[in-house]
Amino acid sequence: MKHFLEGQSVLAPLPVLLLLGGCAGTMPECNSLDARNTVIKIVSGDSNNALVNYAAMNSSAVAAMISHATTEAEKLAIWEKARQGAAYRLDDAISTNSRSKAKRAVTCTALLSATVEDVTAQKEVDFEVELTADGKISVSVNPFQF
Repeated sequence: MKHFLEGQSVLAPLPVLLLLGGCAGTMPECNSLDARNTVIKIVSGDSNNALVNYAAMNSSAVAAMISHATTEAEKLAIWEKARQGAAYRLDDAISTNSRSKAKRAVTCTALLSATVEDVTAQKEVDFEVELTADGKISVSVNPFQF
C-alpha cells in the first residue's frame, strides 16, 4: 500500500504539518505586555495593598503633609491620595517557574516596585498567566505578605 500519491514528494505535506504543529504548542508568556499590565492593575486595585501601604508609611513627604493636617479627615485624605498616586513598576527580569501545556499556563515571578512620593518599596510577586479557549489571557496574582 502506498501512503503518498505517485509523483508526490515525501516533503510535500511538511508545510501543512508545520503549520498545524505550531498551533498546538501555543503558550502564554510571563513577559507579555498584557500580562505585565494586568499584574500591575490587580496589585494597584487592591485596597489592602501591603506594598503601597509600607511605602506610604515610610515616606517622609507623606509624613510631612500629614503633620500639617489639623483633622483626622484631612490626614486620611492625604494618606489615601498618596496611596492612589503610587507608581508601580514590574521589573524587566521575569522568571518563568513552570509551564503546563495541558492548562496552557505559566507560573511566573517578578520584582514589583511601588513608589509613593520619596519611597520605593519592592517585593517579589508570583503570578500565573493562562491562555483561555478564546485566545485571551487570564492572569491571577498570588497574595503576598510583608
